[in-house]
Amino acid sequence: MQPTSSMKEEFLQKWQMGLQIYRPLIDNTSVSERMKAIKLSADVAMASLRRGTTCWSRALIQKTATEDNFLVRQMLSGIKAETLINKKLPKVMCHRKIVRRSKKILRRRKSRSAIEEVAAKARKLVNKKTQGLRNVVPGGEFMSNDVLLIQETLDYIVSLQTQVNVMRSIVDAAEAGSER
Repeated sequence: MQPTSSMKEEFLQKWQMGLQIYRPLIDNTSVSERMKAIKLSADVAMASLRRGTTCWSRALIQKTATEDNFLVRQMLSGIKAETLINKKLPKVMCHRKIVRRSKKILRRRKSRSAIEEVAAKARKLVNKKTQGLRNVVPGGEFMSNDVLLIQETLDYIVSLQTQVNVMRSIVDAAEAGSER
C-alpha cells in the first residue's frame, strides 16, 4: 500500500505548521535541538493525519503532548486536541468464531512429541517477533491483540513512507535549487 498524494500534501502542510511554530524557539539553538524540533513536529504531523483513529497515532500524540503541549495543541487545533491527548487505547475482543475454530483444531491434534517441539519453537519465535513489533510501534505495548498490532504496524509503515517521501522531495528540491 503506497501513500497517496493527498496524504503527502496534508503531512507537508502539518509539518510546515509545526516548523513555523518552532522557528522562533530554535533560531539560536544547537543542531541537536533543531533535529529534535524537526523530529517532534514530523511526529505530530504524521499522527495528526490519522486524527487519533489508530493506537500508534494516539500514543505519539500523548508522548509528544508531555514533551511539548503547545505544539500539539496548535497542530491539532481542528481535531479536538484535548480528547486525543486524553483518549485511551481501545479494548479489542477476538471473534468467538475464530476462538472456537482454533480450539477445535487444538483438540484434533494428536500428541506427538516432534510436532509439539516444532510448534513450541514456532510459538517462541512468533512471540519474540511480536514483542519486537510492540517495542517499535508507538503504543504497541498496550496492544494485547496480535491482529490489531499487525494492522497498526501496517498503518504506521504507510505513514512513515509518507514522511520519508515528503522529506526526500524536499531534499531533492533543495539540491536542484543549489545546482542552479
